[in-house]
Amino acid sequence: MIMDYERSYAQAIHQAGALARLHICGNTTDILGGMGKVGFDIVDIDSLAPFDAARAAMGPEQVLCGNMDPVRVLRNGTPEAVLRATETCWLQARPSYIVGAGCEVPRDTPVENLRVLTDFARSRRYVPGNRERTWR
Repeated sequence: MIMDYERSYAQAIHQAGALARLHICGNTTDILGGMGKVGFDIVDIDSLAPFDAARAAMGPEQVLCGNMDPVRVLRNGTPEAVLRATETCWLQARPSYIVGAGCEVPRDTPVENLRVLTDFARSRRYVPGNRERTWR
């Protein structure tokens, strides 16, 4: 039943001319397949759900976002730890991935850690129109 409401919500956003993004906080492992079927353009995966399971459940066309632990890694980690976590997320979620935290970015997150996300995203831009999803 909730899927009907989610589907209606995504359709209303599309009718308004925007892309629809879904985020459900917490461990959504048991509902990942359903999350990918309700019609959202982007599905945000909280850090508590395994990203490789999300990709497997939703297929390669679904755009996935996030999954990095926002506190232990992004706020409290080093830039090197953030880079390692971002690379892991990218490898598990590609070909359709948006770099981001698994939930909200906490206050007091070091600017250096946020720059790692930005630099990583800029270095791996999708080449539009390429059916093989080539990254540069």
